[in-house]
Amino acid sequence: MDSGTAQVKTLGDYAAEHGAVAHSRSKARDDPLSVLDEDDPIFANEDLLRIDHIPEHDKIVGRNDQIETVARRLKPTITGGSGKGTLLLGKSGSGKTLVTRYVSREVEERGADNDVRIGRAIIDCAQRRSEVQTVIHLSKSLNDPQKTGITIPHSGIATGAYYDRLWMVIDKLYDAIIVVLDEIDRLAPSDDARNIPPEEADDSKLLMQLSRAGEENDVEASITVVGISNDLKYGDRLDTRVESSFAPDEIVFPAYDANQLGDILDRRRDAYHKGVLSEDVIPLCSAFSAQEHGDARRALDLFRLAGEVARDDDVDQVREEHVRAANDDAEVTRVQDLIRGCPTQAKIAIAALAAMDEFTNQSHFKATEMYRVYRKFAESINTNVLGQKRITDQLREYETLKILDMTRTSDGYREGTYLELSLLDEASLLLQSIGLDDQCSRIPIDTQMRQQIIGLVGR
Repeated sequence: MDSGTAQVKTLGDYAAEHGAVAHSRSKARDDPLSVLDEDDPIFANEDLLRIDHIPEHDKIVGRNDQIETVARRLKPTITGGSGKGTLLLGKSGSGKTLVTRYVSREVEERGADNDVRIGRAIIDCAQRRSEVQTVIHLSKSLNDPQKTGITIPHSGIATGAYYDRLWMVIDKLYDAIIVVLDEIDRLAPSDDARNIPPEEADDSKLLMQLSRAGEENDVEASITVVGISNDLKYGDRLDTRVESSFAPDEIVFPAYDANQLGDILDRRRDAYHKGVLSEDVIPLCSAFSAQEHGDARRALDLFRLAGEVARDDDVDQVREEHVRAANDDAEVTRVQDLIRGCPTQAKIAIAALAAMDEFTNQSHFKATEMYRVYRKFAESINTNVLGQKRITDQLREYETLKILDMTRTSDGYREGTYLELSLLDEASLLLQSIGLDDQCSRIPIDTQMRQQIIGLVGR
């Protein structure tokens, strides 16, 4: 239980006391635009560290088996045939999207050598969140309106009409299509929406349409679908009809270990000028990222941020202290960015869970306990109190963003099954970030409120 902030009265005071703002090291200049004319003293090619950069094969670490398997599944499209449906499963940053981008790019280029017109679309379902939005973006990605004469409106027509235009685009422009649905599980219903029949879920409807386009819509071009999910059990949730037509093979991507992460970064050290990196930068970036479930995205991002910190400090070498500063700043910035976009009600609920974690000796809480504290917080700032199910539904979004974990569990015969919540991010950092919000900053967390929180847990 935290006792070092006894004078703190509100979340706003908490944020101020704990210094929730990420540091900015850029120095003031007489001419702030002079940076446009200067040579970068740190980076030789910063693009090599972009998350969406597709390196050559010799820079992809520890994924030869997965590359070969995906290549076999997509190989028929090189001659205009239909590849095999595939699900790539594994934790975030394990190389699923990278391998898919790399292999599909190679397949597209080899198809062109055979005069086969291969279309390739990589759709982030997390940004679309519905069947129709995904179909609109897929159609726009593949369409060339000057060649097809087909327009794809943002809204205003039925879902079936969007599919019809997609089929026309495909047949006019391509012999084969590779559709990559990244984070496809974001189109699936949440656990609290399981009353939706599996075949009516957005992911099922989309997969059914794509996998049966030739059979039911006379689409001549072949369509091969690759689904990517962080949920290792996603395939178990597919409707049986979808599973039959999609017929996916599952390829599991293990997390990277610290040595592999170090190898990944070492193969991209060309992003920096020679002699700029001290010897401990790559091992430290790898170690920090290995603690985050072996996330290569995290490793590359930290590797780049350390260089930015050194550049802002106006030094000519990236050292250990720059990696540590970048790690601290990246964590603060990440959480602040996530929290900034939350609805007020979600912020209050997350603040309730974070306060329970921070001010009690527990780390796992029943949803009913969280809701009691949420009510106290909402009432304290005269905000409407939503029902427990609506609040739980809002928190589902932040489970997928890895802020918290929600698990259906049981304590035996006394209370039966219940929903248990726990934080995946640091409680104090969440409280600091929520305390920057004008409305939530007024939530009291003084001694009296802390005692009430303790009393509401375990009742």
